[in-house]
Amino acid sequence: MDFFYRLVTMDSVVGEFFGVVPITILAGLVYVIVRWAWVRKSGEVVNVGKEALRLVFVCYVVGLVNLVLVPQNMWRYAWFYLKNGYKGGELAPLFSGGFNFVPSLVRVMRGELQLGSWVKVMLVGNAVMLVPMGVLLPLVMKKLQPRHMLCLALLIPLAIEVLQPIIGRSFDIDDIIMNFAGVALGYCVVVIVKALGRLILRK
Repeated sequence: MDFFYRLVTMDSVVGEFFGVVPITILAGLVYVIVRWAWVRKSGEVVNVGKEALRLVFVCYVVGLVNLVLVPQNMWRYAWFYLKNGYKGGELAPLFSGGFNFVPSLVRVMRGELQLGSWVKVMLVGNAVMLVPMGVLLPLVMKKLQPRHMLCLALLIPLAIEVLQPIIGRSFDIDDIIMNFAGVALGYCVVVIVKALGRLILRK
């Protein structure tokens, strides 16, 4: 139990990730129960592969929302409170987020920013975080057209960044760029794998 507590309260990207894992698992269990009840009532034929994909997608979306659309480090504070019975800090007040409209690359070229390890981690992390969205969306939504996927790759990061200042986080153009790149990369992987699969089947 102490190991779990240390893991979910780490003041790092890893800590933030593991902090939302329990709520993600809980959401997955709720989805399974609701879906099972619906299938029993409707008599729908179950495709295990599709159901597994839907479950993974639900868990991913819940995890993503809890990583980017709740106050900074909320779950770390929540776990601290559950264990100790008092607050371990203060969350950022609502509508207190900042705004950055200048990409880091531009700021580096101007000499205003050093591209240190933390900046690199945040840039790469924001791309990697949305790769599963690019992979899972076209698998769950079979009729999704490439142009619709392109729109979603832009609209999803934009919606996240517009909402973040409301909960005390920041609107950051870098996040939109890297999130878009992550969704696009994930979608490209799906397209390439499907194309290779069709090529192999023809042989």
